[in-house]
Amino acid sequence: MLLFGHRGYSDQYSENTMLAFSKAIESGFDGIETDVHKTKDGVLVLCHDEKINRTSDGKGYIKDMTYEELCAYNFGTKENPQRISLLKELLELCKGKNVKINLEIKTNKIQYPGIELESYQMIKEMGMLDQVLFSSFYVDSLYKLRAIDSSLYLGYLFEDDYEKNKQLCLTQKFHVHAREDFLDEDEIALFLKAGLDINTWGVKNRFRYDYFKEKGVNIVIANKNFKKLKM
Repeated sequence: MLLFGHRGYSDQYSENTMLAFSKAIESGFDGIETDVHKTKDGVLVLCHDEKINRTSDGKGYIKDMTYEELCAYNFGTKENPQRISLLKELLELCKGKNVKINLEIKTNKIQYPGIELESYQMIKEMGMLDQVLFSSFYVDSLYKLRAIDSSLYLGYLFEDDYEKNKQLCLTQKFHVHAREDFLDEDEIALFLKAGLDINTWGVKNRFRYDYFKEKGVNIVIANKNFKKLKM
């Protein structure tokens, strides 16, 4: 089972910053999970929320600001300031390393025109398609990516309407990115039998991490480095 740093090593460093990403790699995470948005001038940046209010000292929607405007804000701490991260920067950091990226296309609230194709093209041009897992809460983004390249690794994120979304994964052959509390032994076995990977998130303690490892889950996405934490 692989362990991915949720928004980087976000238990210790400001989420989705280059510092959090580099520290995740240094501390032994197998991969990095992050979220891509698109600025007013078409730049692909990494941030969880559609607004920067929670994660920076600024306010407003990413879609309404240029990259240059976003760079005026601090996404780190007073002691360790960080600017908003670029998708390209993360790709450059990970290229050639034994680390994967789970790139969430953040389109469940705002559908950024062309974000799927532009993300794909950047990753392809850097020769990194084999290092990237694409995921989204917005299933139309997954369909768009599949139409672009049918060989892509696609995961469907969900935390509501479990039975409905479970069937969507089974019929459309999307890998399962379900919140961890939906997954018991029977559900895990069902998905694995169907040939689907289970990449779960929201894992908060070592007990659940070890449980998923025992049951054959493929990836746990977490804020903490459970490889180094004892029970």
